[in-house]
Amino acid sequence: MVAVKLPPRFLSASPLAVSLAVVSLLGTAHPALAQSLRGSNASVNLMYTKAMRGGLDFYETSSEVRRAVVRGELVPLRGNANYVVRNVRAPYVRPKTRSFVTTLAAGYRRACRQQMVVTSATRPMSRKLANSSTLSVHPSGIAVDLRRPSGRCLTWLRRTLLAAERRGEIEATEERRPPHFHVAVLPVRVQKASVARASSPNTRRRAAR
Repeated sequence: MVAVKLPPRFLSASPLAVSLAVVSLLGTAHPALAQSLRGSNASVNLMYTKAMRGGLDFYETSSEVRRAVVRGELVPLRGNANYVVRNVRAPYVRPKTRSFVTTLAAGYRRACRQQMVVTSATRPMSRKLANSSTLSVHPSGIAVDLRRPSGRCLTWLRRTLLAAERRGEIEATEERRPPHFHVAVLPVRVQKASVARASSPNTRRRAAR
């Protein structure tokens, strides 16, 4: 158990304010508690909440995805010398996500002497996977899945994704079934320690895949 001593000004604060203060202090004093590639409800809620607050659409059908590409909301992931896109039916993402993938892949190629592999990008809600979360952000275009490498490449990728999380750029999870990394590029800078509250069903514009 970690003991947290709050400043005097919080003694008369509301329970919600005190709870948020405790989470913030724990994240600051013990970074290891706040930074992890293990999946959690807090991580899923954070990704979904940031997508919603960023005003992003969650595309329902493949036709909506194609129209978003025409409008420039989504851009193609074509691959290059540093990464390849494998078996992805809709290889499109938000521009910020493509920029992150491009930069990450360049570092991956330098460190591993091989190409990074992207296995999923935007997936509309009509193509919901059986094991996917109802709050998945894949339909919003901010997320990609990366093939899980091995050896020193795995070590490098884990370390690099954790560093990007600490900078507030992404939220990432190392999935086991099947083995891959789920990476969401957040619309705005956030601190993972400020754990996102679950989005209320009454405030959701759409049910995410």
